[in-house]
Amino acid sequence: MERRDMIRGLAAFGAMAFMPEISARENRQTGKLHFVGLGQGGTNAAAYLQGKGIKGKYTCITGSYVSHLSAETKHIFYEAPRDFRLHGVNYMKSITLTTEMKNLFYQNDNFIVLTGLGGATGTGLISSVLEFLQIHDKKHMAICSLPFYNEGRTKNSFALAKRSELKEIENIHFIDQNLMLEESGKLTVREAFTKGNEQYYQLYMKYSDHFLASDVN
Repeated sequence: MERRDMIRGLAAFGAMAFMPEISARENRQTGKLHFVGLGQGGTNAAAYLQGKGIKGKYTCITGSYVSHLSAETKHIFYEAPRDFRLHGVNYMKSITLTTEMKNLFYQNDNFIVLTGLGGATGTGLISSVLEFLQIHDKKHMAICSLPFYNEGRTKNSFALAKRSELKEIENIHFIDQNLMLEESGKLTVREAFTKGNEQYYQLYMKYSDHFLASDVN
């Protein structure tokens, strides 16, 4: 009986020897990660990462299109001002954060900010969000995607102007969705947006270990 117990104990110990690396990564993912999607594009990307099993807090700052979000996702309802939505490409001022947004980013979390450039809400907020996180010494990383060419000249011009403004900022990564289309060939609209969300996931996985390395004791 004692011998059987000893064998079971050794087997369990042997299995645990393979677990530290997995456990360390899992702890990094569940620690204080907070994914924040700005606008519809960022919201869809956040929902995709959550669906891939990336653990952490999830918040989306967007309008009313949130029926696909999980019950655990916090929703801050926000729509950009009308003049920004209509004239954003000629209105390069950043949108000021609301009190509710500031309270969100005051939290003692490590923030992963996701947005699609070229629209109003995400493009308008991204500079203010990153500036706020930097001023308050919050650990953060941002992933921003450029729109598809067929989404229109205005949206693409606005996105490129914003990328030019942001490109000197540290810990920000850009996705050019048109390069993905060139590599993938003809896709349906749904397939294209799914592949676009997959790029957010791949970029996060590529940089997550480096981003979270200092959080491991």
